[in-house]
Amino acid sequence: MSSSRLIGVASSKDYWFLRDRVPWAKVLGLITGLEVLLGDLYVVDKEALLKARTLQLEDFSKKFEWEDCVYVEVKKSITGIPLGVSIDYRGCGRRPSALGEFLEESKRLGLWVLEYQGNPFVDVYSGKPDKSRVLKLVRRLLGVERIYYFGDSENDLPAFQEADVRILVLNRYNKHLVGVLNFDHVVEYGSLARWLRVEFNS
Repeated sequence: MSSSRLIGVASSKDYWFLRDRVPWAKVLGLITGLEVLLGDLYVVDKEALLKARTLQLEDFSKKFEWEDCVYVEVKKSITGIPLGVSIDYRGCGRRPSALGEFLEESKRLGLWVLEYQGNPFVDVYSGKPDKSRVLKLVRRLLGVERIYYFGDSENDLPAFQEADVRILVLNRYNKHLVGVLNFDHVVEYGSLARWLRVEFNS
């Protein structure tokens, strides 16, 4: 792809997960938009930061009796403050017994809960998750006029609404999104590299 194009990543993952995996990214939208790295600029959602300091999300997630098949991922800010928790139970083959109590208590505490239809994981955040923040910052600060956005889950909906060209990337878990998201193109994950070559090298 041409070096004149600005390539960024907007992910539910944190900086510590992504930093060595996407060294080419000029923009990083982290923890579903709660943090943004744009060159030397660092932006963090104030509400999320304040609530996270009060609630201590990592300690909160440890209060529940998770089975061995459950992977609990704590999503930390660049400064090390937990802003989110992901409960991944793909290894269980069923819904964990502690999940209902965890979600109920999360909502009672005023946390933002994201559940994904057909997906064996849930996310909980200390602030409102919104990947469109990343796109808005790129427009305002860098003057980018045309944004292509690739998404594959419900948490991409706000960014899809902000983007100029919306590409839904299909995988084994998200076929239902064809009837949910407003998109311009739909691409199977296995065909994405070829689609990019055709679209941007033509």
